[in-house]
Amino acid sequence: MAVKKGYWYSDYGCAINLTPPEADIMRVVWDRDRAVTVREVYETLRQRKQVAYTTVMSVMAKLARKGVLTQDKSATAYMYSAAVTDEEVAVSILDSVLDKVLAGGAGPLISRLLERSRKKLTPEQLKILKKLLEKQRK
Repeated sequence: MAVKKGYWYSDYGCAINLTPPEADIMRVVWDRDRAVTVREVYETLRQRKQVAYTTVMSVMAKLARKGVLTQDKSATAYMYSAAVTDEEVAVSILDSVLDKVLAGGAGPLISRLLERSRKKLTPEQLKILKKLLEKQRK
């Protein structure tokens, strides 16, 4: 992803800083898991809340400029695809919280994430977590 001045960066060098409207749009794109039009995103968001088509269009264009979406102008309607995964965005945001808010201390963040998780950890994820905890003890 292109590096943009003015955004914070994850360890992966990605500039990812999503506003709430941008995050709403990206959730729709990630859930579709394919190229989408502004109209498709607008229709999905409109079912949840009042939103203007032109707002969705301008926010998606901004996300493309930020490098979070790719924009294909070859068709009649522009097609947009995710340039980053939801996991990459989450890692980038968590890195920022760890560095800027918690001064690198992950304990409170890990506890909160485990409490708030909607999904239970799989046996494989638990195994990885246990290995990380054992590594921390050494």
